[in-house]
Order: sequence, then structure tokens, then C-alpha cells
Amino acid sequence: MPGFTTHYILGMKAYNDLPNNQLKYIIAKYRWLYQLGLQGPDMFFYNIPILRHRDYRNVGSYMHEHHIQDFFVCYLQHLSEVKSRQQREEGLAYFCGYLNHYIGDSICHPYVYGRIGYDAKAPNSQAHGRHAALENDIDAILLWKYKHKKPSQFNQAATICLNGMETQFISRFLAECINEAYYPITYSNNFQVTPSMIHRSILALRFGCRTLADPKGSKRNKIAFVEKLVLKNPVASQKLVTDEISNPREVLNIDHNIWCNPWDRRLASRASLPDLFRQCLHKSSNVYAIINSYLTGELPNTKENMDRLLDELGSYSYHSGLHVAD
Repeated sequence: MPGFTTHYILGMKAYNDLPNNQLKYIIAKYRWLYQLGLQGPDMFFYNIPILRHRDYRNVGSYMHEHHIQDFFVCYLQHLSEVKSRQQREEGLAYFCGYLNHYIGDSICHPYVYGRIGYDAKAPNSQAHGRHAALENDIDAILLWKYKHKKPSQFNQAATICLNGMETQFISRFLAECINEAYYPITYSNNFQVTPSMIHRSILALRFGCRTLADPKGSKRNKIAFVEKLVLKNPVASQKLVTDEISNPREVLNIDHNIWCNPWDRRLASRASLPDLFRQCLHKSSNVYAIINSYLTGELPNTKENMDRLLDELGSYSYHSGLHVAD
């Protein structure tokens, strides 16, 4: 995924670009839920017990690849049934952030994978390290451009400050939606996401942001030293967020060199990261305009009533950016 900070900046830029309408008011009112939504399913990657699963029970990974539109439909249907206006608005603020994450991933992720030379048929640990390093560089560059801060001056954890009521509501509501879309109880499945699992993931996300912060690069050097003793290529050390940037021009592809989508190498592009960032903002603007139009009446509660929104969103993998059927 584009890194934590990139998702935050993209989401805040999309919010700032909104006209002064009802949706902007709702997002401003429940900004912490919106900002949690900006991290999408990535929060599950910080919850270590979930990561032990290598199958569909790895919630974050599974949500990146399957039932993309099913989840959107399910979420809006559940939201339309919420009686409390406050909770409807809370849920909508989170959903807008979540959709922004989806847009950012599905458009920018193929670039990240393509630029590191990822082999979709034979992924390896070396690719994970390069992936994290490139995302950290992108984070640092965009942070300086839009916030005039270095990573060491930006407190990622401070962007996720939900109060107890918000945490309780979104944990329960999100568990219901995820279970209906991804984990219905069947003869072959008895796994479900619980509200406490989501609550722990939110806490783990905040804790992980603090743990991965490494302004002086000292953590990276120590971990890299240990990794060299047991691994051929660094992985964990590349995930630490430092102030160092290798080559900004290369990182952003300012020279418009060709890169290919690793899942379909026929899809070649010369797009730079700024090109893709603008594309994300344009799509987010269209999506938010449609959602704001719903606010004059009832939220859509059937798939047919959501056609405009679903057509704009599409159903794309968060990793490959390719169409997902299931």
C-alpha cells in the first residue's frame, strides 16, 4: 500500500478540495473516524495475532483482494439502517476515508510494485523490503511538499485519536459489515471478526506508528545488522520510517520512465507518482460528490440505488489495480 503518511495526505487533500457542502461538514465533525478510514484495511496488518493466518483469515490481506464491491454495498446497506443520526454520520465519515484509501491503493499500488520490479508469480522477502523502502521515501517527499515537515516531525499516531464512543461504535459496526461481506457463517467457515479484534487493531495501529518511527536511523542500523546475520536481504529494517530519502527524482519517476504492472505486463505506463496522485484526487472528488448528493434524501439501501457510486468506484484489487470479480 502507499504508506501511512501518503494515505493521510491524500485524504486530507481530498477533504480540503471539497466545496463547503454537507459531506465536508460531516467529515470535519468526525475527523478522527475519517482519518482512521484513510488507513483502510491496513490497520489489521498491525494486529500481530491476525498475521499468523496465511489464508482468508488474514483479514487485511483478504480484504485487499476479494469482495471489493460486496463490502461497499454491505456497508451502505447497514448504514442506511442505523437509527441514530450521529452514528450514521460517524459511519459515513469513516466510509469516506475508507473509499479514499481504496482509491489510493488501486491507482498507486501498481506503480509501487512496478517500480521495484516485483515478480507477481514468484514474490520474495527482498521485494517486501524494497516495497517498504519506496513507500517510506514517497511518504517523506509528500510530507515535505504538503506539510513542510520531515517524518521525524510528524506524529502519525496523533492522526488516530478516536474517543471511547467512536471506537466502540466503529468496532461493532465494522465487524458486522466485514462478517456479512467476507465471513458469513457457513458449513465450511466459522471464522468471524469480532468488535474486540477491530478495537485491538486500532490500538495496534497507533502503537505501530510509534514503534516504526526512527528519526535518527539508529533502529534501522541495528535491525539491519542483525538481519544481515540471518537473512540475505533486509526486510524489517526497511519498514522503519526515517528522514533519509535516496533519490527523489527516481522515487517519483519525474523522468517518466516506463514501468509495467507486474500482474499484467502488457499494462505499461510512463506515469509519475504526481500524475497518479492527481488521478486519485480527481476520482475522490467524483466519489464524494455522489455521496454528498445522497445526503439530500435517504442513504441508498439497495445495490440498484448505488449504481452511480459503484460505477465510479469500480471493483479493483488494492494491490494490482486489476478488476476483481468476487
